[in-house]
Amino acid sequence: MRRAFPVTLLLGAALLTGCKAPGQTAQNNDLDAPPPKSTAIQVATVTAKSGALTVQRNVSATIGAQRDSKVAARVSGTVESVPVKVGTQVPAGAVVVQLDPTQQRQALQNAQLQLRQARISLEQAQSTAGQSGASLSAAVQSAQAALAQAQQKAQSAEKLYQVGGTSLSDLQAARSQLAQAQSTLAQARQNENQNGKSAQNSIPLQQVQVDTAQTAVNQAQENLSRTSVRAPFAGKVAEINVEVGEFATQGSTVFRLVDPGSIRAKFSVPASDARTLTNGAKLNVAYGGKTYAGQVVDSTGIAGTDRLVPIQASVEGGDQLPIGATTQVHYQTTLAQGVLLPSEAVQADTQGNAVYSVEAGKAKRRAVDVLAESNGQVTVNGVESGSKIISPVPASLQDGSSVQEGGAATRPAGSAATGPAGKTP
Repeated sequence: MRRAFPVTLLLGAALLTGCKAPGQTAQNNDLDAPPPKSTAIQVATVTAKSGALTVQRNVSATIGAQRDSKVAARVSGTVESVPVKVGTQVPAGAVVVQLDPTQQRQALQNAQLQLRQARISLEQAQSTAGQSGASLSAAVQSAQAALAQAQQKAQSAEKLYQVGGTSLSDLQAARSQLAQAQSTLAQARQNENQNGKSAQNSIPLQQVQVDTAQTAVNQAQENLSRTSVRAPFAGKVAEINVEVGEFATQGSTVFRLVDPGSIRAKFSVPASDARTLTNGAKLNVAYGGKTYAGQVVDSTGIAGTDRLVPIQASVEGGDQLPIGATTQVHYQTTLAQGVLLPSEAVQADTQGNAVYSVEAGKAKRRAVDVLAESNGQVTVNGVESGSKIISPVPASLQDGSSVQEGGAATRPAGSAATGPAGKTP
């Protein structure tokens, strides 16, 4: 037996079928079908702008100084006093560590006594040579006078003997006196010459002894001055390595001195950032809750095995920073130059990266090259500055879709992006 459907159901179906205008066909209601292109899609746009995509970097830096001296003791001795404290600014030549000078002072006194004795010996030699020379000169003069008198007597005796006025014995006596006078003069001259030679030998020797003693005094004075360990240049005392009562050996470091004007923040950055951090580039150095202005002064370093380039920057007020401290350096670097857009304005599909511009109420697909991206911002090539770019891109948007601007972009084109240090854009 066939099952019978109620008549009312059949009539209802017939009435529904008949409720349509003459000539109108039935439509298929497909909710999943995309809207026709004639339907305008509400979109938000941004204006493309040319510029540089910059990012804020943060890196660790170490505080150092270009002029940093570890001052050593130049003589050994016990530390007598330390008149300054760590962190004190001292002028050049200021005493930072004083060693006990007792031994060096006694050595100086002994050297001064030896110098005095050498000078006395020299004076005595000079005096003796002068007195002997005067006496011997007088003896020579006397012998010369006696010789002249003997010569006259001998000549007179010769003449008288020839005329028979004197005897042979008197002539011989006169000749003997002449010979004696000549011998006496020769001896006087020899004595005078020997005295002069003696003076020439002894006085220079005494002078050498004086010079040697003077050198010893100078050395003793230098050793005494070395017991005061002084600052070689004006700077800040960064370290003191000894205490009162300790024994400091010659050559051991007793304190460390730095020049505040040569304070440097030293850090390393990727080679891509080093191109931005050229000499004169500005940055900030943060330490202890304070921020100090800095400026790159040396970016000529070569990347090491870690592929990082060493950078040095001067720091305004760097004398307030402790040597060896670890600080944070904040700097900006440029990732790329081009047209700036929000990242959400770029759509990636099987054909590559593209953006949609608004032209005469239609969405126009434009292929672009993404040069750099950082924290929601991109730099692209392939679109002109001033173009209106849809951002964000609706899921249903297609090339040629009718669009109507009715919203604001979530991020204006051209705003700078920030990101953590070391993050590869």
